[in-house]
Amino acid sequence: MKHTLLSILIILIAVVSGCKNKETATFGHQLLLTADPYLPLIQQEADQFTSLYPQVKVEVRGASTRGAIISLLNDSVHTIVIDRQFNEEEKQVAQQASIRLVENKIAEDGIAIIVHKQNPITNITTNSVHQIVTRMAIEWTQVAESHWSGSIDFVLTGRNSGMYELLQKKIFNESKPLEPNAVMNSQREVIQYVSIHPYSVGFVAASLLTDETVNVKLLPVLTKSPEGDEKEYLPEQQEIHESLYPFHYSLYLYNTEAKAAVGVGFSALVLSNIGQKIFQKSGLVPVTIPYRTIQLHAE
Repeated sequence: MKHTLLSILIILIAVVSGCKNKETATFGHQLLLTADPYLPLIQQEADQFTSLYPQVKVEVRGASTRGAIISLLNDSVHTIVIDRQFNEEEKQVAQQASIRLVENKIAEDGIAIIVHKQNPITNITTNSVHQIVTRMAIEWTQVAESHWSGSIDFVLTGRNSGMYELLQKKIFNESKPLEPNAVMNSQREVIQYVSIHPYSVGFVAASLLTDETVNVKLLPVLTKSPEGDEKEYLPEQQEIHESLYPFHYSLYLYNTEAKAAVGVGFSALVLSNIGQKIFQKSGLVPVTIPYRTIQLHAE
């Protein structure tokens, strides 16, 4: 039987690593920080890794995106998974400290726009989203697609979160700080908040939305299709993969290890077919294998 890419990579790493008593790609302990929304998912990846290599122990903890980056730059951890790339300030700190960052894009996700189920709005344009995020629209009557009155209750995670910076910098390129009405500690708390506040609107990772989130409504985004007409798109795997849904982003795994250690082995697992299928089954778009789609053809 042919070796998988994962097996080949990890065997090569282990051979290069040297003697038994030193940490290698398949032997040793690693503390890994991940952005909070992806803690259960990265724990699945770690469990898969340790099931294949029992002499490895990977301890996964959740953190804010900014907190994970600071820990990496302070040499507290050597591996992090976050929902955005390092910004220019962070890259400069790494360069000044002579820290070599190894960046791997590992999956893609979408930004889900959620409202309470009582809200009659059925879709939203990118322009209306921008007006809500920048507080140009503070009443639902100011949102063109809305048939709802009352103050917009904009809820978001804090300034150290990846979602905050994604909306501020990547999506809308705003220099001014965002000013949500309510700030939550996690995206799961954002979902909970929206489920009990009828006038609220929140922004979370699309992969967090499951059948358990029955009290929130996911808004399709109205935008131009490749054919030039206006069409509704949801943050689903195919729409994200084809860049049809406008609000999407990548997950990144960063390593600072100068040697072949556990973090390097874990990276190989995450980028292998085994690791990518875990992302695929969790609703994210993997980077190295196609998204799932079923086509039926008449005979």
